[in-house]
Amino acid sequence: MGNHTNSHTSRASTARRPGAPIRRRSLITLAGLGALSPAILSACSSRSGKASSSGTGGHIDTLRVHVPTTLAYMAPMTLFGGQGKLAPTIGKATVENWSSIDAMKTLLMQKQTDLAATPSYAAANLFNKGVPLRLVAMQVWGMLYIIGPEGTSEQGLEALRGKTVAVPMPNNMPDLVFRYLLGQKGWDTSKDLTIQSYTDGQEALSNLLAGNAEFAVLPEHPASVSLAKAKQQGKILERTADLQQIWAEVTGGEAKFPMAGLVMPQEITDSNPQAVGAVLNEVEACIAATNAKSEETINAISQKTEVPAPIVTEVIPRLQLNLVPAARAKDQLVDFYTRLSTVSPDIVGGKMPADDFYLKDPR
Repeated sequence: MGNHTNSHTSRASTARRPGAPIRRRSLITLAGLGALSPAILSACSSRSGKASSSGTGGHIDTLRVHVPTTLAYMAPMTLFGGQGKLAPTIGKATVENWSSIDAMKTLLMQKQTDLAATPSYAAANLFNKGVPLRLVAMQVWGMLYIIGPEGTSEQGLEALRGKTVAVPMPNNMPDLVFRYLLGQKGWDTSKDLTIQSYTDGQEALSNLLAGNAEFAVLPEHPASVSLAKAKQQGKILERTADLQQIWAEVTGGEAKFPMAGLVMPQEITDSNPQAVGAVLNEVEACIAATNAKSEETINAISQKTEVPAPIVTEVIPRLQLNLVPAARAKDQLVDFYTRLSTVSPDIVGGKMPADDFYLKDPR
């Protein structure tokens, strides 16, 4: 699943105290939803106590939530716990960041988290490797773009032929989706273009701006940041291609795919369906408020993430935020897993997850 650690990810993954703003650099660095670094483990493991979810309907005093530093999660989760949907089952919620799949796995195995955001294939992989979790819902439905020079959007994907493309995180979401789509379009990725792999989104973005690559595959919100930074440097970049649209062309379906979702420990999902329902209601309300983009909401997200309000406003529609309970999203997930497994069979642990991985909506 992309066990890539180096000095870049280590510096970007320093532990953050609860409630502290997230630095913009770390938001860009970890935007691919899969950077691996052990640096946060010590911070995560220092948390004490666990949710008191004893038996059906047991009250959880504090729901411990862990999400990556991507805007797709930090935007709605800025509002989590304030929508009034957790009571009476859950007292309050704390929202902290994980900076790697390894860190998230440790949190789940050591019973130090009650709700965690994850790339969809990473959840399946962990489940197939015996981590006692359930996929509760999908939330992010695709936000990947190819950024390139002015005028290239007219050519779309064809503009990349013979060019160098910066792609973050080998064997993680941006890389796998990009390679799958190229293959389906008949490209030979070893001959028709040069894919320059980078550990994280920050490196890919920096090398694009430095001219070391002519194009870059970037998720939001780094895609929007790249356009703004290029303009500051006197360059003009644009969205050469929308990978969601190309996904629709290739699959014959919609311009979206189940990119990331939410998991909970099996201990909670089995014993406390009321808590699961409360979480789903709260996240739905958070997403609705985020998508509504009120000035108050935008300012709150901007303050929490240190992403300028205009970029937050611009990016939100591109995040494709929509809560779909896992069992309802099963067919789309199996299709997604099957397609990406043709590029890398190991991403979901070598097999499709069993049916009980996809939690039914308890509401």
